[in-house]
Amino acid sequence: MREIRSYLVRVYRQDAEALAGVVEDVQSSRIAPFQSLAELCQVLSGRKRFARRTVSRRRTAS
Repeated sequence: MREIRSYLVRVYRQDAEALAGVVEDVQSSRIAPFQSLAELCQVLSGRKRFARRTVSRRRTAS
């Protein structure tokens, strides 16, 4: 059975027919940019690799 992965998807709509954004793998904090719906599908299906750089998260005061 395949492992279930969690992703954070940030979408930036450029106009009525174009979109772009970033997908972040929550577990590894790696990111993958996309420039179209097709690229977003490639990222989520595993056909496009995530970048090695990671996202630095802000810490909130408790």
